[in-house]
Amino acid sequence: MKHIHFSATFLLMLLVGTNSGFGQGQRALLTVDGLSIPAGGALAAFRIDTWGVIPLAVCKVPPLWEIKEERFLDSAGVLSGRSDQIHRTLTKLDQMFLVDVYSYQPLPKGDPKTEYHPASFAGWFEVFDGNGNVLRKRRVFHAGNFHLTAAPRCPDAPPAEP
Repeated sequence: MKHIHFSATFLLMLLVGTNSGFGQGQRALLTVDGLSIPAGGALAAFRIDTWGVIPLAVCKVPPLWEIKEERFLDSAGVLSGRSDQIHRTLTKLDQMFLVDVYSYQPLPKGDPKTEYHPASFAGWFEVFDGNGNVLRKRRVFHAGNFHLTAAPRCPDAPPAEP
């Protein structure tokens, strides 16, 4: 009986190890920068769809922002955020999320009708213009906006203000 149990466990390990959502991944901090924001403008909202990425933690939440991370049962997830009208200073997402990345894919690959692999990170953002008005036209993130820095955990928080 032990031999059957060992074989089933071994088979399960093989199956899990070949799934792009499991196995050995790279733990990293995600930075999103190089965004097309008008002079004097700032981020108003964003949504990043992930594939082959497990969101682990929101490392920092800027003042007056709502930040969310969602994981789904498959290898997809969502990172999102929205600012209020007053806080208009964020122009990039600097090491805001801790993620595990499996089979990094900067661009979508394959035929959507057969074997398809979306980009590891994709999505949109909205911006405030220089006058504080939200430009409702969503702008698209590009592969070059996403940067991963290997890290075992979120950075330490800054010391408390006196």
